[in-house]
Amino acid sequence: MPHDMEKPERSEDLYRALGNEVNPARPILTGDVFESVPVLDLDGTTTIRTVMILDHPCSLRADGVKLTRRLLTAEVRRTTQGSWRQGYYNRMWLPAPFPAADGKTNPCAAFFDSCFHVSPEQLESGNRIACFNPLGINLMLQRRVKHFSRVTVQTYKFQEANLGVYEEADVIEEWCMEREDDGLKLDEASAECTRWLREKTGAQMRQDLLKDSQQRSIVRQQMRSALKELRKQSKP
Repeated sequence: MPHDMEKPERSEDLYRALGNEVNPARPILTGDVFESVPVLDLDGTTTIRTVMILDHPCSLRADGVKLTRRLLTAEVRRTTQGSWRQGYYNRMWLPAPFPAADGKTNPCAAFFDSCFHVSPEQLESGNRIACFNPLGINLMLQRRVKHFSRVTVQTYKFQEANLGVYEEADVIEEWCMEREDDGLKLDEASAECTRWLREKTGAQMRQDLLKDSQQRSIVRQQMRSALKELRKQSKP
């Protein structure tokens, strides 16, 4: 029996942060939207566009820290509202309160059939204006898979597969905010946290333990202890 396509209970449930609420300390992740990004069109000209990152979190950083040289993005533009359940599989809806949406009838959408490769430098020249919650990322992945395969994958399966990655992004964000208060730059703090997550505590890395709901609180407890110790070391 085929599964139904899913939709959020409320539009705002898609988003973790919008506009000025986006935390610079949060790692760039699947579904993030950037405005004012220069992209190369097929005719060789450069156009300023709003784009959404499509790459899976594990594909974004080859070394776990630095973004890869080529990132796949989808064009974001305003459109008219259509169904979440049927059709329109070539897009991920971005309804209000997404910044560029115009009420309920004129949302924005990221179009999977209008894609561009961009460099990290191109992204950095723009502004990040939206970050998804896990629900938003999972719905985007569901729609993208449906667009390319006409197969409906239930969002809970994406959640199960990617939960560790989502938790890792939260941990890195918290770590960077704490270490920024200690005088570290964001890229330095992010690299520091990644090294810490990849340390083994017994047989497994902390990074892998984040996939286990039983172990997650233990990793966070260890994080608080590690940050406390680092703060002591940084004091003159």
